[in-house]
Amino acid sequence: MSAVPAFKLVEAGFSQPQVEALAEFMQTEAARRSDLLEVKADLKADIAEVEHRLDTRISEVKSELKADIAEVKSELRATSRLHNWMIGFNVGLTLLILGKLFLAH
Repeated sequence: MSAVPAFKLVEAGFSQPQVEALAEFMQTEAARRSDLLEVKADLKADIAEVEHRLDTRISEVKSELKADIAEVKSELRATSRLHNWMIGFNVGLTLLILGKLFLAH
C-alpha cells in the first residue's frame, strides 16, 4: 500500500498497526489485477477447450443420427414393399373368392 492511501487511513481513524496489517494483507493475500487477468485467460482457454469438445461430440451425434435415420428409412422401404405385396395378394384372393361365390350361384 502506498503512502497516500495509508495516510488517508490514518486520517480516517485507523491506528498505525491496523494500517500496517491491512498493507501486509493487501501485499500477500489480495488478488492483483494481473492475478485476475491470468485467471481470466485460463478460464477462457478452458471454455474454448470445452466448446471444442462439445462441438466434436455434437458432430459425432449428428453423424450417428443420420446413419440411424438412413437405416430406419431403408427398413421402412423394405417393410412397405412387403406390405404392398401382402395387400395385393389379399385383394387378389378376396376378388377370387368373391368371383367364385357369385359364379357358383
